[in-house]
Amino acid sequence: MPTVAFFTLGCRLNQADTALAADDLCRYGFTVVPWGTPADVIVINSCAVTATASQKTRQAVRAARRRFPKAFVVLMGCEASAPKTEWSGLGAPDLLFPNPKPGPLSQFLPHDLTQGGPTVRLAAGSPTEDFLQPGVGLFTERTRANLKIQEGCNFRCSYCIVPQTRGPARSRDWQDVLREAEALLERGHRELVLTGVNVTQYASGGMDLAALMEKLLALGTGYRLRIGSAEPGAAIRRVIPLMASNPMVCRFLHLPVQYGEDRILKAMRRHYTAAAYAKLVEEAAATVPGVCIGTDVMVGFPGETDETFAQCKALLEALPLGLMHVFVYSPRPDTDAATYPQRPEHHVAERRSEELLALGRRKAEAFAQSQVGKILEVLVEGEKPSTGWSDNYLQVTIKSPKLLKINELYKSLITCAIGGRGVCGDEVHEDGKP
Repeated sequence: MPTVAFFTLGCRLNQADTALAADDLCRYGFTVVPWGTPADVIVINSCAVTATASQKTRQAVRAARRRFPKAFVVLMGCEASAPKTEWSGLGAPDLLFPNPKPGPLSQFLPHDLTQGGPTVRLAAGSPTEDFLQPGVGLFTERTRANLKIQEGCNFRCSYCIVPQTRGPARSRDWQDVLREAEALLERGHRELVLTGVNVTQYASGGMDLAALMEKLLALGTGYRLRIGSAEPGAAIRRVIPLMASNPMVCRFLHLPVQYGEDRILKAMRRHYTAAAYAKLVEEAAATVPGVCIGTDVMVGFPGETDETFAQCKALLEALPLGLMHVFVYSPRPDTDAATYPQRPEHHVAERRSEELLALGRRKAEAFAQSQVGKILEVLVEGEKPSTGWSDNYLQVTIKSPKLLKINELYKSLITCAIGGRGVCGDEVHEDGKP
């Protein structure tokens, strides 16, 4: 029986795509083996959102070639779809499997996997609305599953290569989403994470994101629903009341701001002002008690000055954020921002990054501290000690006289914060007492 190993870089959508590819190859007769062990086929699911991600992709391909020279190497994902990217020599994959995917990977593997030669670059498939996604994602080591509901993006932010590597926005047929969700729940997953390039653009059968979530919540009980990274906007305002009223919806919103000053936001071609973003975050925090709000922010963008950075930092300091991802701007080929002048020097961008990273650590610790004395629902993923993630995205270590089961939901009374996003708590029993 042939074997396959997967390595995934990047976002939750990539993780969902890898899981669907693993399911496809297993149905085709393959056995999935851990990354780093010999395999007949090695699949690297790539990211191209930053120059660092592209570099890591190439390093992974070279490492696979060096360690397993007889393996058939497949590169899928965004780096396989990036324009003007050339692959040649000893570090080249055997097959480039781009987005939109032309079909199931199993249909494009050669019968003789030992055949080498020049890299084969497949033609991308055609983007389609209400697309169907065959199979059920195979998540062998996770209690949660990433459920793909959407592809592509129409926003065309000036710094972003994703519309070129993922294509225009399109939504998965809502009945097909429910089909896979039901199958994932039957497999025992206790948390489903809705993923896409821009899930707030979801539209299928007259339903938006909030309406799709209501359909998913009607599938049963004993599990919870989490939203992956979501663009700020009207669609989120329709999700907030659902999050406030239904305890099966995780109290977590990751709303990328990218920057906190209007002139830079306009140059980035973001679709909101700093004030509008702040209003949405404050509305969510006021409506959903205990919600953790995360964000992405970029420094070193062309045109950034000490003044714009000070305004950006002030906005972030004022907002009730519990999680911050900070990036230094990385020019991507064939994006408008790559041609913009007045890019800050690298050491300046790095210094600003460190300032925001420190702010992010303080925000994370403050949010964790705010949950002391609260009862949180925790999905246990580790034992000895029992650890897991709360619905509002804190890593919880639960004290209990018994061994708690992995992939079960427990209540925990939070007793202390231990740094970062970590907290400790006591198990709360059915009678509501620790």
